[in-house]
Amino acid sequence: MAKRKGQEWQIKRLLKILPTAILVMIICVGVLLGVLIETGRLSLSDVQQTMGFAPKESTSSGNTIPEAAKAFAVHVIDVGQGDSILITAGGKSILIDAGEKEYGSKVVSFIRDKGIERLDYIIATHPHADHIGGMAEVVSEIGADRIIVPKLPDDMVPTTRVYENFLKAVKNGGMKLTAAKAGTVYDISDIGGIPVRMTVLAPDDNADFDDLNDFSVCVRIDFDRISWLLTGDLSEDGEAALVNSGRDIDVTAYKVGHHGSATSSMDKFLKKVTPRLCVISCGEGNSYGHPTRAALDRLLEYTSSIYRTDLNSTVSVYSDGQRLYVTKTEQGGG
Repeated sequence: MAKRKGQEWQIKRLLKILPTAILVMIICVGVLLGVLIETGRLSLSDVQQTMGFAPKESTSSGNTIPEAAKAFAVHVIDVGQGDSILITAGGKSILIDAGEKEYGSKVVSFIRDKGIERLDYIIATHPHADHIGGMAEVVSEIGADRIIVPKLPDDMVPTTRVYENFLKAVKNGGMKLTAAKAGTVYDISDIGGIPVRMTVLAPDDNADFDDLNDFSVCVRIDFDRISWLLTGDLSEDGEAALVNSGRDIDVTAYKVGHHGSATSSMDKFLKKVTPRLCVISCGEGNSYGHPTRAALDRLLEYTSSIYRTDLNSTVSVYSDGQRLYVTKTEQGGG
């Protein structure tokens, strides 16, 4: 009897210390993983693959995408050395930039192929030709309920033909411009009872930069466990300001800033972003050398899931709110 009571006491004692022991083990494993990643002996993508967080990839036209993931997609359209991203979410749509003027008709066709007659939102991140060149055609042919642009200091407002054509198209279509305001949250849609939200992260009202790129409208898109960061042509100074703002930029996927230039996607910025998937929009054989080796090396510290429009043409990333599913077209495709 005494022996049995002794065994029961030992079991009870073990059960009391077991949760603490498990917690200590988890902490130790976490510290070990951190050390291995920091020293380069293990990559974050290795951990993601092991835990099942890494995105699934397909080179098909989307036939392998689960039905539950088709309601939310981020399409990084191949517009050469420029940017154009179409986001579709539960029947709503957001277009961010439209590439050079010569790509305007391609962007319009892409939007119409998705069954979109009018966009819900357009974001013109900043008035450089490789981002808004095709926007006049998009505004004229399709239009949008809301067009968001950065508020620029007077000495930064361009007088280029491209910018004037954009403004003219907006006016002729009876539309108005909305100045981006950091902290503004837009409720985009609802997918299966789960909201999709877009948060404007930058620029701040008092932004003061020497480079027009750093006035780029930056947004975060959230859908359940999945999040995107899109930063236009933000460079090192703009990234530093965004980090210092304290706004949440820790996301699942990152549309790489400024086409993968050497002065974007800097270390301090990426430490806050910690992306699991990256997409770079750049032209094949471009004269800028984008994406640069330096930028790629910094991104590779966080993930090996890096897609490029110069190699993969248009890249589409779908999600069910839990996982990412990637379709791409090898170079030479659409």
